[in-house]
Amino acid sequence: MRRPRSSSPTGSSSTTRPAAAHSSPRTAPALGPASSTRRSGSSEAGCWEQSHEATAMNGPRVFAAVLGKDLRLDLRSWDRLGPMAVFAALVMVLLSTALPTTSAASPGWIPALVWMVFLLTSLLGLGRSFQAESEQGTIVLLTQAPCDRGWVFLGKATANWLALLGVELWTAFLCWVLLDVEWGVAWPEILGVGLLGALGLAVVGTLLSALACAARFPVFLLPVLLFPLVLPVLVLASRMTGEALAGDQIASAMWVGLALYDWVFLLIAYFVFDYVLED
Repeated sequence: MRRPRSSSPTGSSSTTRPAAAHSSPRTAPALGPASSTRRSGSSEAGCWEQSHEATAMNGPRVFAAVLGKDLRLDLRSWDRLGPMAVFAALVMVLLSTALPTTSAASPGWIPALVWMVFLLTSLLGLGRSFQAESEQGTIVLLTQAPCDRGWVFLGKATANWLALLGVELWTAFLCWVLLDVEWGVAWPEILGVGLLGALGLAVVGTLLSALACAARFPVFLLPVLLFPLVLPVLVLASRMTGEALAGDQIASAMWVGLALYDWVFLLIAYFVFDYVLED
């Protein structure tokens, strides 16, 4: 008897499946530790560069914000400029009535009087540099600025410098009215001395004011720290002002010495301000 043929045309081969169906898909090669470390290192370097660039860009913005805030506060309230102007006027009136006319009008007395009055007047303003932040408890916000904290110092120092320049102009006007001082004899030299002298006082005074605001008695600590450090500024500025009023040419060494003092203390204060603000 004949056997029936298989219904499937392929016969026994129909039960077999293609080899491709049993083959597993290819897996991606595993990353070794060297490649993963290389990628993580490059990503960290890129993040650091981006953060560094962002910090560098935020510096001028923080500087402008701090400077604008202090200038607006001074012009609105006059809590700092007002007492400075009144104190300078009282001292100059007292000196004009107490000193003899011959002594007060001589050029030898004028530089010492002007710079001593200017130093005493500047204490009233420098001592209030961080008073608003200290009273309102916002000094912590200065430490959280998204940039190098030296930019905060530059903003504060520039605001103090502009305030001291205003006091200098007011004091010079009082000397012209009460003591008959002719500043027009050598006004370019006197203007340069005033700019550099006020800059030295502003830089040192701002740093010491930040240091003294955390003390128990900042009003007494600031003069003790400020007077010895600004003594070179007073000596050079007084001598240079006296020579300018006398019609003599100011030595180049004095200009270099006063500018070098400002530059050195500006660099020191810029890098030290970060540690002072943390303490």
